[in-house]
Amino acid sequence: MRSRTVRTIRSPRLCALNAGIQVVWGAILAVSLQQRSIALGHGDGIRAYATIAASGAFVATIVQLFSGPLSDRERARSGNRQIFYAVGVAIAIPTIVWFYGAPNFGQLVAAFLLLECAINITAGPYQAVIADFVAPEKRGSASSWMAAYQSIGNAAGLVIAGFVHDLRLVALALGAALAGTYAVTARHIATLTSPVRPAESVRKAVRGPSPLRGPLAALLVSRGAINLGFFTLLGFLLFFIRESLGVSSESETTETALLFLTFTLTAIVGAGIAARPTDRYDKRLIVSCAISAMLVALACLVFATTLPFAFAAAALAGAAWGAFVTADWALASAVLPQESMATAMSIWNVSTTLPQVVAPLLAAPLFAYADAHRAGFGPRAAIGLAMVEFAIGGIAIWRLPRV
Repeated sequence: MRSRTVRTIRSPRLCALNAGIQVVWGAILAVSLQQRSIALGHGDGIRAYATIAASGAFVATIVQLFSGPLSDRERARSGNRQIFYAVGVAIAIPTIVWFYGAPNFGQLVAAFLLLECAINITAGPYQAVIADFVAPEKRGSASSWMAAYQSIGNAAGLVIAGFVHDLRLVALALGAALAGTYAVTARHIATLTSPVRPAESVRKAVRGPSPLRGPLAALLVSRGAINLGFFTLLGFLLFFIRESLGVSSESETTETALLFLTFTLTAIVGAGIAARPTDRYDKRLIVSCAISAMLVALACLVFATTLPFAFAAAALAGAAWGAFVTADWALASAVLPQESMATAMSIWNVSTTLPQVVAPLLAAPLFAYADAHRAGFGPRAAIGLAMVEFAIGGIAIWRLPRV
């Protein structure tokens, strides 16, 4: 086979696995986890959902903190880290089948925790391949593909979970998406024989100080607060549709999927709009503008009384989220330490996984308190809490240096 260099990298192929990962999470976190918690939660869907979501995210956080450093060591030893995401995908596919076929809540919890382990064994090591193979001046394109695939994958997962009612077919579709995108990425990486960073530079970084220092700490605070707002919003959308807007139980799952599908599709548009400004201007400014638009959208959602108005608010929120994700990836590629990227990415990903623990623990008591005082007001209170969390993250971004 003819040797290839870094110049032959195809970002759509290198980043394809992110689409498969997001198909899984788009289906499970936006629809199926709530749906299955309600079905198997012994009459208390809110408590069951909060318990399983927080437990899964806690496991994900712990796994991330181990998988990243271990993969950096493997990269230093053998020159590659593919074993981590190969093993993660191999475990995840049968676990998805178990999750959708679980006959009771105990098995549902066990399947979800194992799925969190599998996906998060994959996440940090896989994200580091951009730094392994893509030159710094070309990472904008790779970052934009990662952001686009995040929205595309979420949209596909939502369509599958919201409109396919046979859970066996849902599991089959998610497993196929994960396997197929892994095959595309793995085959492409196998042709890349000239990493940007030689193994020796990674060895020096592995022996060096922890990457949790300087701007990374500020990035974690800001990104963590913003993701806290996102997961608060995501976790209570189904309850908002059912309780606040009064949608019947027969169509609540479909309407929730459509609402979040609107969010994810306009996120693709927002990511495209933000791509050039993110390259040209201060990335902190792009984040602040995106969060400002998000706050306007969520204020509209809090006061929405009809589905059409809720869909309009979700469209604006999605565009804002897409713009944020584009700037977020660009910030990360500029701020994270380059020579220990998997370790740094795993720590960076904690600002995604830890909010999944905290969000239901903070929002569920507020939800219950508000609902007890006024029926249907609980989900609106949860969205109000998300606004506060987004605002904190938007302000904290200015602790970072200009990039």
